[in-house]
Amino acid sequence: MLLFWELLATAGSAGFAALLVRRWLWESGLSPVRGGVALPEHRGERPDGGALLRVFCAALAFRLCWAVVSLLVYRLLTGDGVGPGELPALWSRWDAPHYTHLAELGYGGYLEEGKPLFLVFFPLYVWLVRGVTVLVGDTALAGMGVSWLCFGWGSVYVYRLAAEEYGRSAAGRSLALLWSFPFSFFFGGIMTESLFLLTTAAGLYHIRRHQWGRAAIWGVLAAMTRMQGVLLVGAAGAELFCQEKPFARTGKERGRTLLRMAGKLPLLAAPVLGSGVYFLLNYRVAGDPFAFVEMQKHWSQGFQWFPEVLAYLAKNAFTWPNVSTRWEMWIPELALFPLFAFLLWRSREKHRSMFTLYAFVYFILNYCLSWLLSAGRYLACALPFFWFGAVELEGRPGLTRWLTAGMGLLQIVFCFRYLCWGQVM
Repeated sequence: MLLFWELLATAGSAGFAALLVRRWLWESGLSPVRGGVALPEHRGERPDGGALLRVFCAALAFRLCWAVVSLLVYRLLTGDGVGPGELPALWSRWDAPHYTHLAELGYGGYLEEGKPLFLVFFPLYVWLVRGVTVLVGDTALAGMGVSWLCFGWGSVYVYRLAAEEYGRSAAGRSLALLWSFPFSFFFGGIMTESLFLLTTAAGLYHIRRHQWGRAAIWGVLAAMTRMQGVLLVGAAGAELFCQEKPFARTGKERGRTLLRMAGKLPLLAAPVLGSGVYFLLNYRVAGDPFAFVEMQKHWSQGFQWFPEVLAYLAKNAFTWPNVSTRWEMWIPELALFPLFAFLLWRSREKHRSMFTLYAFVYFILNYCLSWLLSAGRYLACALPFFWFGAVELEGRPGLTRWLTAGMGLLQIVFCFRYLCWGQVM
């Protein structure tokens, strides 16, 4: 039975990937789509600086309000009289203390069992927190400050790209969906989520604008934040083909087009340099550029094909001894997969291939971990899905309000359980 499920899921994902690739080939000039309309209709408008500043301020205000709400809910439900000055300590849960210890002690100084096991944590966020700590004097506070500022800046890029691609109304809905997503409270904590939000949103924006130099810089930073940052290489390559349409050229014109595209390859591949920085860090600390692979075993992490992951998620969702863990971890992780898969299916022909291909690969890879504990947190950074959702909700204000309100309530519940050391991580 398990083998049949694995074959079925693999065949289904391969077939869907083939559909996305075929559409990308059409957008790149290989064949017309629906009478020659190769790309989705562009309905966007460029927001001015004042609008972007308002988005940034609104994002910071949202983070402040959410911090206050989390504090009040925690005090009300636990009876703990924790005060505002203890907020950074309250949010130091699960991986958060590891980031603060790395910022204070460095990768070579923060050891467990005499080994640099924390090399599995990518360095850019750690280094930024260390720098800000010099200014504010408290590592946990610096970590939250970095996250809040990155969240504000990242929200600007999310809004900006959506506004220019789909219009301001859709851009507002994309922010509403992103901010209310049940696991988006991680953007306000001492985690890499906000930094990854910023670097990937900025990278995707400049790729879409064909500003390859800026996209390269953000791609390097994204790859220094998380391994998935290197996926921007694929998004950039897909968009370059759609821009240049080499398959529609013939003869010398095709040759000149391919030569022009080849000249941009160093910028497109720049995120690999970010991964190189991480490999160099591993080499300097542990003497092996791929030491993190061995360190991951301590955390029970490795690659596992997603049908197998879904199988153990389903098993744990129904049989895990601790019922609260089922509802805090396994059931949400299992439920999110078909929801995101359905949204991706609905969006397969409505958006540019750089978005759908990136979304598909990012989504599948995040469900390919041998011990998946944080699918909700990872999917909070699956940015194209929030643009897809905003387009799907066009002309449905009532559904939009109910959906964002429902997700917001779930976010309060999950955030409270996170603060109480529940299995939300």
